[in-house]
Formats: sequence, structure tokens, C-alpha cells
Amino acid sequence: MTYYLTLFDGKKKSFEEVEHVFNSLYHEDCIITDGEGNTRTREEMKQTHAKKLAMASKCTLLLFRVITFDTIEIKYRIVNDEEDKVVYQLLTTNGDNRVVKARVMVEESLEKDVIVCEKLLGSKFPSSSPKNNRESSAEGDGKRQPNEEEEGETAKRRKLGD
Repeated sequence: MTYYLTLFDGKKKSFEEVEHVFNSLYHEDCIITDGEGNTRTREEMKQTHAKKLAMASKCTLLLFRVITFDTIEIKYRIVNDEEDKVVYQLLTTNGDNRVVKARVMVEESLEKDVIVCEKLLGSKFPSSSPKNNRESSAEGDGKRQPNEEEEGETAKRRKLGD
């Protein structure tokens, strides 16, 4: 399994390049269940993996643990231009060490728009940004600076007072 994940190395690939590894890893009758209880077949999983390879996805293994002789727990992060998510899988194998059941849950996920903006800006968005709030001056004295509307009101008061 860890070798298969290393094939998602951030370079575009056709599924045919890795199909032999997929076939040796997943049993023909493998059933995949997601976090909501929906089931998919091995062929549907193959199509999903082919799409991820074509998008130059990169996988980073976060956890690999053998729970029992036939159960494996893995967690990995998958990143491409459309997604950035952490996936948790609980895999059940048969006597030939091929996956016959997989429980797949997405733990964390970023939306495509957020990923694109982060790439453009080179940093994460602030959690909240106050509107028209100038908390610090150019000199850095910590005093609040008036906005344009407040500056206009001050100018009117000065004219009236003169």
C-alpha cells in the first residue's frame, strides 16, 4: 500500500502505468464504503484513481498501522490543483494480502477556490478582516487612523470653526 501511494508523486501519469500495482493490491470483489455509508466498486475506485493520477496528485503518508493480521489503518494527504484533503482508510485484507474491504473517510478538505487563492497570494486568508479599520498608523504608534469619511467630517468642522 505504501508503495502504491508513492506512485502519486505530483507528476501526471496515465493509470496504465500503475494498473498492475492496483490490480495486485485490490481484490476483484473489493467493496469500498465512504463515511456516509455509500458503497463503490473496485472499477469506480480505479476511475477515481485514474483521474487523480491525471491531475498530478501528490500523496503524503501520515499514518500506516497494522491493527490485526488482516486489518490495516492508513491516513494520507492528497493534494492537486482541485483538492487538498486528508483521507483515512481502514482496509481489510484476505489471505493473499489483497484488499477486500475499504472504509474511506475524508477528515479534512479545502475547497478549490481557497486552494487557488492560496497559491495566488502565497499565504492563507486571515480568519476575519475588519472593514475600513486602520488600527495602526504608518509611524506604528498604535493610534487608530481616521477613514476617508471621518477625515471629510473633520475638515468640515475646521471650516465651520474658523
